[in-house]
Amino acid sequence: MKNTILNIAVDTPVSQIFDYYLPKDSDQIPKIGQRVLVPFGRREVIGFIHEVSDESSLPKSKIKYCKSIIDEAPLINKEAHGLISWCKNYYHYPLGKTYATAVPKYLRSGKTPAIESMVFQKSGVERKLTTYQKKAFDNCVELLKKPSPVLLNGVTGSGKTEIYLQLMKKALEKKQQVLFLVPEIGLTPQLFEAISSRFGNCVGLIHSSTSEKLKAEAWLSARENKLSIILGTRSSIFVPFRKLGLIVIDEEHDESYKQQSGLMYSARDLAVLRAKKLGCGLILGSATPSYESLLNAENGKYNEVRLDKRVFSNKPPEKRLVNLNINPSSKGLSAPLLNAISQTLENGEQSLLFINRRGYSPISMCEECGKIDECPKCESNLVFYRGSLKLKCHHCSHQEEVKEACSVCEGKKITIGHGTEKIEEELEAKFPKEMIIRVDRDTTRSNKKREEVFGHVKSGKAKILVGTQMLTKGHDFPNLSLVAFVNVDQGLFGSGYRSSERFAQQYYQASGRCGRRDKKGLVLLQTHNPENESLKALLDDSYIAFYQKNKVDRKRLGWPPYTYSILIRAESPNERNVFIFLDAIAEFIEKSQDQKLIKVLGPIQSPIGRIRGKKRGQLMLKSKNRKKLHEMGGRLLSFVDTKKVGTKVKWSIDVDPTDHS
Repeated sequence: MKNTILNIAVDTPVSQIFDYYLPKDSDQIPKIGQRVLVPFGRREVIGFIHEVSDESSLPKSKIKYCKSIIDEAPLINKEAHGLISWCKNYYHYPLGKTYATAVPKYLRSGKTPAIESMVFQKSGVERKLTTYQKKAFDNCVELLKKPSPVLLNGVTGSGKTEIYLQLMKKALEKKQQVLFLVPEIGLTPQLFEAISSRFGNCVGLIHSSTSEKLKAEAWLSARENKLSIILGTRSSIFVPFRKLGLIVIDEEHDESYKQQSGLMYSARDLAVLRAKKLGCGLILGSATPSYESLLNAENGKYNEVRLDKRVFSNKPPEKRLVNLNINPSSKGLSAPLLNAISQTLENGEQSLLFINRRGYSPISMCEECGKIDECPKCESNLVFYRGSLKLKCHHCSHQEEVKEACSVCEGKKITIGHGTEKIEEELEAKFPKEMIIRVDRDTTRSNKKREEVFGHVKSGKAKILVGTQMLTKGHDFPNLSLVAFVNVDQGLFGSGYRSSERFAQQYYQASGRCGRRDKKGLVLLQTHNPENESLKALLDDSYIAFYQKNKVDRKRLGWPPYTYSILIRAESPNERNVFIFLDAIAEFIEKSQDQKLIKVLGPIQSPIGRIRGKKRGQLMLKSKNRKKLHEMGGRLLSFVDTKKVGTKVKWSIDVDPTDHS
């Protein structure tokens, strides 16, 4: 053991791993996945044994000794080690940083919490499935025996959750474990209640509001098979399991499953990888599947199960356009919309108004000279918040006090556009006796606030709901009969090739919330473009029919899922440095032998050209050949490291990007 070399992954932004000797006078046999304490510069840090070898490229005099090996048994099991290695290679991200993403902070600090067994105990009564649910359930059971993922494509209100629960029961009865992922933290309380009431005290929660110690406890309990179920958001995909038998990805289409900083992984895609390697079942559920999943189903890579009937009602909601050219809105609300809300209130039912924009108004402007209040650090407008009388930037969190007079000409300030706060204010003026609940990131930052807000909604006490896309995901509001889109044009005509897909998903998800049980639903869409063909298609077609039409343009223009892409971003206080770097990357690709297989778009300024005082640019690589694209990504890393061309910028690689801002 004297010459044994430990290849240690340390949480640093460099791509290399670091060689160390075993601790002096140690007779401990090192194992891959153990935590170690090592000297690193002037500090001592926690690292992970990634490999063990008997050779090093360093001179012996340069190799330091580990201080100690912390674990008796590996903290990272074989499957987790493979997943981390795969992420490092696929997403072209430093290995130590990948470990830091995958392992809870509490464990990375060298601590180890005590854990207890909380195994499956059937306690609740399962619901009787409808004829359509039973057929879908039986299909899922049979298809889960095959190696491919199962896409459960079920309309909103069709009872997918009950199917999930009964599939979970089958896995638990086989002494297997279950991983259940949701896109938003707001969905965890209702699912935790449903799962624990059905299966007892065997559920661990992992999301951004879970304490670091509790995350570590759940993580270790799953690894030791002392916990049967993990329910969580995106990062839960890295939890190691002893006997994982089923993964459920609810709302699989949701863009929240894609991390947008650091290790920019897709939890959905990693679930597909894990299921394949482990041979476990994978259910991808959605009423509005991503185009990628629908194409995989068409190509036979996924097995699709359709569930087209709602549990409580066969009546689809009525859909109406409100032409704002004929029925102008006042502070975002037209007369037809106000009349519909009044009728809903008379019936003792709830209304939901959807607008995917927080704050009071997106623009604060001088009425005299036209000066718009902009963020001093970003190329973006400051959003006006009336409740706090603040102007806030949604990109860098800069905020400042609202001033009544223009700083240039002292003219009067006015606001333009509508956010959730303004719609809430206008509704309070129109319906002063009603409880109006606003649901967005600003009103649901804590667990307590989330529980309070959704408690008022579910109790029926709140009759009018105003919110962003947080309201469209997975919630069951039995008394909801009206859904209104305050500003259809804002979503439908967004920039980016995914804008129509995203708006269609929001539309079908939100409209599916109303008219459940025995109520007749109504969906209103306020627009200045009632003759738009895409808008008409949304009203007339199913989501699948909309996809079939929309995918033709996606394929013709060569966008995912018909191609693969990598987005390279760079930022610096000096814009010149940004484009020197990106130009060097583009030139390197154009000179490569694979340049004919890879299309280079850019370099261009990013859609938001400056954030936190730094200029931003980007370069996109597209190809139909995923292997060649990733080989290029690897060569780019070597090129940047060797030529030192990235020293004056902060840069990143985003593989399979969903956000191009």
